Amino acid sequence: MEQTSLWAMLAQAGWTMIPLYVCSLLALAVILRTVIQYALHRVPRRRLLQDIGPDLVQGRFERIAELAEADRSPLGRTVSVAARMAQTPELAQAEAERVAMAELDRYEAWLPLLSFIAQAAPLFGLLGTVLGMVELFGGMEAAGSEISTATLSGGIWKALLTTAAGLMVAIPTLGAHLWFSRTVRALRHAMETGVGRVLDRARTSESVAAK
Repeated sequence: MEQTSLWAMLAQAGWTMIPLYVCSLLALAVILRTVIQYALHRVPRRRLLQDIGPDLVQGRFERIAELAEADRSPLGRTVSVAARMAQTPELAQAEAERVAMAELDRYEAWLPLLSFIAQAAPLFGLLGTVLGMVELFGGMEAAGSEISTATLSGGIWKALLTTAAGLMVAIPTLGAHLWFSRTVRALRHAMETGVGRVLDRARTSESVAAK
């Protein structure tokens, strides 16, 4: 086989590359969208947990709510709800959980599609290889004893192109999915920590006031 470019080789794989092209474009679009979304919305920004520390010690819940709202992040919106309703810890916890789930759903919405692409791309590639091998052996049967080693090897490497292409799509997509999932888990942990600290302080103040 003479030296040729990657794109030229992929072009020789035929129509079986179409699903992989679609998968690659979808994966790229979702990855770019998610990166921009996370950057604009400051996910999983956790600096707020340090900023509210002094006010948390003093039990200044109004100030905590102001800082949280000014943070303009999903963590800030969740902590703000807990701080605004700190006088009723049980209600505050329920409302904060509702807001946190809504926020997390926004940032997890496209992750299942990335997971599907990472799993489906190698299967599409394998399908292309199987169809290519079927075509190759069908041609060999028709050619009989006239088949050459060059024709055989050329048909095999062309059939294997789709498997290679499927892995090329799946590996970076899987890496992006793992990174985004880890980012969302970090955000969830920050929300639980922030709300937990606010409500623990609220319950402490409530018990002290009751004595």
